[in-house]
Amino acid sequence: MERCLSGHEAMMIAGDMRVVTVWELRGDIDARALRGALGHLVRRYPVLGGRLSLQGENAYVRLTDGEGPAVRLDRATDLGQELNAATNWSQGPLLRMALITREGTRDTPGRTHRLVTTLPRACVDGTSVIALHQAFWSLYADVCSGRPVTTEPVQPVLAPAIEEAFHHKYAPDELREYVTRRAATDARVPPARLPSPASEGPGPGPDMTFGTARVSVDAARTAALVDIAHRHALSVNSLLCGLFTAAVRPALTPARGPVPVCCGVAVDMRRRVTPPIPEEVLQSAASGMPVRLSVDVPADPLALGRELSRSVREGLAGGVPERELAAFPYMARQCPPTFFVTNLGRIAVPSLPDGLVATGLRVLPMSRIPTLFVVVTRFGDGLHIDLPISRAWYTDAQVDDLASRTHGVVDEVVAAHATPAAGPPAAGAGGRGATP
Repeated sequence: MERCLSGHEAMMIAGDMRVVTVWELRGDIDARALRGALGHLVRRYPVLGGRLSLQGENAYVRLTDGEGPAVRLDRATDLGQELNAATNWSQGPLLRMALITREGTRDTPGRTHRLVTTLPRACVDGTSVIALHQAFWSLYADVCSGRPVTTEPVQPVLAPAIEEAFHHKYAPDELREYVTRRAATDARVPPARLPSPASEGPGPGPDMTFGTARVSVDAARTAALVDIAHRHALSVNSLLCGLFTAAVRPALTPARGPVPVCCGVAVDMRRRVTPPIPEEVLQSAASGMPVRLSVDVPADPLALGRELSRSVREGLAGGVPERELAAFPYMARQCPPTFFVTNLGRIAVPSLPDGLVATGLRVLPMSRIPTLFVVVTRFGDGLHIDLPISRAWYTDAQVDDLASRTHGVVDEVVAAHATPAAGPPAAGAGGRGATP
């Protein structure tokens, strides 16, 4: 069984886009149960054992029916190396999973673990990745307890491209006109680009590895941000986009005056199609919507959030996310946004067997495309902003500085706008994770 990849899926393969998830765990983990749960997971999702193939100008995702390399649990020693683990999607399998274990020390007793998975972005989105991992941990708990496991495949086993749900709504001439207008806007007011000091001329530099930085916002500051957003009639996502836009502005040129910034906003299409697509169906069912802002120095995060919120509402009502995907085959060249934001919302902490606790999660879209990706998650009581980068374009020092600026803007907004009941919390309660 196979199907041809759509235009946006094929672009992701060409850009070597992948989704890396990193679970932080503390306690005793059963490697045998991990392997058992992994086997059950592949039976529930046969595409995980599949492969990608090229035939002429088209790319295909193909089920292998057990032929070729099997999905397995690998052992690793370093997170940085695992983020950059070599993949061979054409040989398969499509899922890579590795366990990194560190023994406890006198200061931090007990074992800690990182469970790292890698998948091609063309076959998943953030929503289905989270559902996949929740299913995995449920299977792990079942295996550990000896409970019977159900491994009926999730249907459809090989989901169609999301474009098929709405492509019939648009005539080719309408899509070409949309692309022409979009390109004219980009040419008239090109969005500012984050400097790419690691590049060589207009192309990528020689370092083809990935890195990442993290901004961690503690529970008190997170509660304060939620309260601020609600009191100013903003969604938390709009406020965070305004915060990050204000943080990135000092890194753009020119240093003074208004600069055109294009914020790409991810849109989950699963509930925008009929019938809705369940979260557990593995496919790339997300679109993006470009939001253009004029950003001066100093920037007002709340004002930017309001402007972005208005643009997002107008774009959703006008069907922009659908057109962005449907028109993809007509986009010979497109100007990438200044940055692209994905908000995965609150992620449930999995219920694990006694002695093992999940303490953190990162979901990292990695790409060779010269665009900064920003991923927002709520895990436990805190909020986290991850900034994965390609070192062919950006440097670790650059993204660490951007993470520090973002943390500073969060502190400034909380200090200026939090109510006495919501904050601000004690100094130093937040944190910033450096590139591993």
